[in-house]
Amino acid sequence: MKGIRIGFSTSSHDLETKVRQTEKFLKQGHKVRIEMRLRGRERAHKDLAKEKIEKFLEMISSDFRREEDIKKNPRGFTVTICQGKPTNQ
Repeated sequence: MKGIRIGFSTSSHDLETKVRQTEKFLKQGHKVRIEMRLRGRERAHKDLAKEKIEKFLEMISSDFRREEDIKKNPRGFTVTICQGKPTNQ
């Protein structure tokens, strides 16, 4: 399992770099855990954090499926994806 950590204020160019890294991991057959940590006042904007994760997932061009939905944990949000055809959700 590989991990990608994005921040609440990560710029779009940095997100593109992390998307390329995620696609590389998926092509190698790894599962990828995408993690967004929320610090301080960022915790008050959970809806914006979820939108940012969804935007990140939409940027991934290779086929993937979600192992699980976006989960909230005490420090932020996580979602696990793996290679494969997307399931109907």
